Formats: sequence, C-alpha cells, structure tokens
Amino acid sequence: TIWSIKMSKYKSTTAALLLCTAVSLQAQASDELDKIQREVGIMEKILSAALKQDTDNKVRNVSSSYLQHQGVVFSFDVRGSSRWSTVFASVPDAPLPPMPDIDFEELTEIEVLGEHVQVISDAVVVKTQEAYQQAMEVMRESAERVREVAEQERDVSREIRDLEREKRDLEFDRRHDKDAKEQELEKRKQALQASIKELEKQQLKLSQKQQQMRKELAEKKQARVKEQKQQLAALAQQVDKSLSLTLCDYGSGLRSLPNDEHVSFIIRGVSEGKTEQVKVFKKSDIKKCVVGDIKAAQLLEKASSYSF
Repeated sequence: TIWSIKMSKYKSTTAALLLCTAVSLQAQASDELDKIQREVGIMEKILSAALKQDTDNKVRNVSSSYLQHQGVVFSFDVRGSSRWSTVFASVPDAPLPPMPDIDFEELTEIEVLGEHVQVISDAVVVKTQEAYQQAMEVMRESAERVREVAEQERDVSREIRDLEREKRDLEFDRRHDKDAKEQELEKRKQALQASIKELEKQQLKLSQKQQQMRKELAEKKQARVKEQKQQLAALAQQVDKSLSLTLCDYGSGLRSLPNDEHVSFIIRGVSEGKTEQVKVFKKSDIKKCVVGDIKAAQLLEKASSYSF
C-alpha cells in the first residue's frame, strides 16, 4: 500500500540519519582526542624542559597518557644526588666486630666495602660521585680503625690467657715439685701477676677506645642519612615548584581538556623506598592560575598529593 511504502521510506531515512549522526559523533570524538593528544604531546616537551632546567637536569623519562573522562597523566623519574644515596644505601655497611667481654676468639672480621658499588655513568650523577666516594672512604677508614683496635684488644687478651696459663703451671709445680726452688717460683709468679695487671689495663683502654670509635662511626652514619633526607626533601620541593609554575605559565595549552577533568603527575625518586609520589591538579584550578586568579603556590596547595 501507499502507507506501507511511505513508512518504509521513513524508516530508511531515519536509519540513514542515525547512522550519519553516529558517524559524525564518532568523528567528532576522534577529532577531540587527536587535539588532546597533540596538546598533551606539546605539554610533555614543555614539562620536560622546565623540570630539567629547574632541577639542574635531575628529571628524565617524562611520559604522558590520557584517560578519557578522567584527565591527563604525566610520569617521570627524579635522579640527582639522591641517586648515589640510593646506590650506597643498597650496599650493607661493613659489619663491625662484636664487642667482647673477655674472650676474643669469636671476633668477626670486618668486611670492607668494595666492588658492590656499581659504576654509574649518567652525566648528572658524575657531579656528585666524588663527594659520595669521599664519604664512603671516610666510613671505610673508620671501620678499618675499629677493626685494628679490635685486633689489638684480641692480641692483649691472648697474652693475658698465656700468662694466666703459665701462672697456673707455676702454682702446680710449686705444689707438686718438691725439688723446685719455692722462692724462685714465687718471684716468677709475682712478675706474671704484674704483667697480667698491666695487660688488663691495656685491654680496658683498647675496649674504651673501640667503644668510642663505634659511637663516632654510628654518628657519621646518622649524619649521612640525615643529609640524604634533607637533599631528597629539597629536591621534592624543587619539583613541586616547577610543576605549579609550568602549569600556570603553559596550562592554557591544554585547552581541549574538559574543565571537569584533571592533570596528574606520578613522580618516581622523591620518596623514601620504592613508593611513588602522586599529585592531582584540577583543570579548573589550572585555568584560574593561568588567568591570574590564584598564584602558583596556591595551585600547589589545592592539588591532591599522596604516596603510593
């Protein structure tokens, strides 16, 4: 019928319009993604250049990705003076000999730091390599001095044991050897007692010296750890400041990013251990900073920050 023919044409036309609309929306979405991809690529290069300049070339491996309906994610590694601290932190400290009471037979030898430290050729790391090598040399020499004192104390302890043994032998001879000259044996015994007393004084001095050296070595280690933490904290502040300034100066380049999405950063190397530092900025807050409504420091305060 005529009605059926009209309905068939109407359905065909509607289907064609829906198909065209779907294709148009898909093309529009693809075009938007292409724009975001281009803008993110440009921002990645800007961030890389700014971070390297602001941190004295301590940032590398800057990469980016986009999560639809969520936002842009940048990630990068931070390496600087902290790189050498990480390397040395992975090397166990040379073990010190155990503090004895009297017996030194079980004294543990010191294991000196050696080939465990891998050689790193990064241009940035070379700047701090010499300073850390000097620090390690001081620690190594301190451990060696403790070992030498421990060996001296062990030798004295052995001498004391030898003299004590000889003293016991003399007493045995005096009790059982009727022909021995008791006066001569007593004289020798007194000489041994004097030698033992002198050696015991030496042993006490060496023990006190070793304890003091151990204390100084522990203090040096604590100072080294404290310095590394301070350097790491300072570097983290440099990175944060660089990120907020760069977003305020160049954040307008992400114009195709929807206002309700975010710009996030995954930062490796500024937290202790293997944790990563994550910072999330709202696109709306970035726009405020771009137009001057808020400062870079305020933008940084508004960002969500956590370790993961």
